[in-house]
Amino acid sequence: MPDTAHGADIGPAGPARPGASAHCSCGAWWTGLTRAHCPACHITCSSDTAAARHRVGRFGIDRRCIDPAEAGLIPTTRAYGTLWSLPAAAAPHWDRAAE
Repeated sequence: MPDTAHGADIGPAGPARPGASAHCSCGAWWTGLTRAHCPACHITCSSDTAAARHRVGRFGIDRRCIDPAEAGLIPTTRAYGTLWSLPAAAAPHWDRAAE
């Protein structure tokens, strides 16, 4: 999987961080209260539901990350890098843009 899918294109040398941002020791940063950042592969997702979709296997046994595109997630470019989201039809109603 390309490094940009995992946020390797972001970090200390990346764009300036806004005042209200969250960050990880990997150098990734993001904004938004509903974002989820995977501690294993360091992708940033739009929600916990989207993040959970890219994890497969049994907890404590063979749990692992899969390519977010294989999980059906859609990449969106943001100032902080790639944000992986559920397709609009699968997103919960509170994640959807006003129609």
